[in-house]
Amino acid sequence: MPPYSRPVEVIREEEYPHMNNGIYLDHSGATIYAKSTVNGFAERMRTSLLGNPHSANEPARVSGEMVDEVRAKTLQFLGADPEHFDLVFVANATAAVKLVADCFRDLAEKTRSRSFWYGYHRDCHTSLVGVRELTYGNHKCFESDRDVDVWLDNPHEARLGIHRPSGLGLFAYPGQSNLNGRRLPLSWSHRLRNSRHMQNTYSLFDAAALAMTSPMELVFADPDAAPDFTAVSFYKVFGFPDLGGLVVRKDSGHILALRKYFGGGTVTMVSAIGAIWHKSKGLETKIDEAGGSAAHGSKYSIHDGVEDGTLPFHSILALGEAIDVHKRLYGSMDNVSRHTSHLSRRLYLEISRLKHGNGQAACRIYNDDRDAFGDSRRQGATIAFNMLRPDGTHVAYSDVEKMANEQGIYVRSGGICCPGGLFTALGYEPWELDRAKSAGHHCGSDGLSLINQLPTGVVRASLGAMSTSRDVDAFVSFLHKTFVQKEQHRGLQEAPSGAYQSGLVNISLRPQSSAVSCAA
Repeated sequence: MPPYSRPVEVIREEEYPHMNNGIYLDHSGATIYAKSTVNGFAERMRTSLLGNPHSANEPARVSGEMVDEVRAKTLQFLGADPEHFDLVFVANATAAVKLVADCFRDLAEKTRSRSFWYGYHRDCHTSLVGVRELTYGNHKCFESDRDVDVWLDNPHEARLGIHRPSGLGLFAYPGQSNLNGRRLPLSWSHRLRNSRHMQNTYSLFDAAALAMTSPMELVFADPDAAPDFTAVSFYKVFGFPDLGGLVVRKDSGHILALRKYFGGGTVTMVSAIGAIWHKSKGLETKIDEAGGSAAHGSKYSIHDGVEDGTLPFHSILALGEAIDVHKRLYGSMDNVSRHTSHLSRRLYLEISRLKHGNGQAACRIYNDDRDAFGDSRRQGATIAFNMLRPDGTHVAYSDVEKMANEQGIYVRSGGICCPGGLFTALGYEPWELDRAKSAGHHCGSDGLSLINQLPTGVVRASLGAMSTSRDVDAFVSFLHKTFVQKEQHRGLQEAPSGAYQSGLVNISLRPQSSAVSCAA
């Protein structure tokens, strides 16, 4: 049974004419907006008089009410009950992560150690890894799911450096790897909260990649099991607007009110001369201990104390339009999940079958779980891979992206902002990472794609709600024609200085090696 009420090809033709000039396979970077979203937003802008919500005039009142409506609509879309959750509007998921990190840094200054412990999973996005710089070295990278499980079961026995389980802590992990789409356990935040030894360690959940093709009610259905803080990027779900959010579990949100910085709109009074003081809306927010909602008579919510300055109210207006259009086109995120899971399995099976004439696999896919594709509990609609020549050596990932781009096929290549997951998948040892740095490698299109035939990145293809079977077939056809058929006819495996061999370096430190094959 088709996942949507209308064929996806019809939706694509009517709502996404701007996708007709190529095959777009970078939805994990940003998905594509629907025509109706732009038209609806333009009409609302044309017919509405909206003012700064911090003012008291009529246009300001209209803006304020609109923001409240969209906030409630967004929580409903995410499956987060507003009785138990609040939504803070931010620029993107990175801004959400930084907001939480800044709050913990400020609160940690009141501890005896003047720092907080930070633990993060190896699959974390770069933005989550960066939080460690605020901890004065008091951090731990969990190199596997098992390491996290061992820590949650026996925090006193886990090797975590100077961490005291009872001290202030923050544990961060993604719902889905930004590298290869692998989905991580949703149960960790609940297990952490139920640990009697770690009642002062909070959870920070990066849902930017997960929310793109997964129903988020899986995360928020049970407030007692949900993460304390969840970061999302709405442009990854709807394509437009460029806006993010931090979903805060109200029973945990009080910790955000203890940050030092305050911006316009987050305070009710400020002394600028004489004695130095201010009244924070966040500290005036009261939480009902019984239900987790704002207490009766409390004027402010959690978001009032942390949304600095004037909200991007025009973007919030656009978000409301985007949610309405998304529901009309796709019905539910569960439908999107079924559609993209089907397509991702098809893509995985097709590219895993690519072989050269001598039987050598033409593609190395980086995923430990071969059976995960098609199972939305374990795998998102993303595949990370590198192309191989008949002799088993790697084609530079930058060349794959370049050749695809010339054919109107748009993927992403490089480090994919997932350093721990990337270098684990590629089989790097620490000395090899140091060598890559010493050789001058860095993220970006002009980095070194290969060092002694060891890749420094991958090619990533990711699918979205409006992706079609034709997109998948066109991409597989491109890979076959370019890296299988042409290799046979032109002998590209014997031309290391050929037309598409940019970004390579060979260092005479050891014999050539290749990346560890994680799948296929």
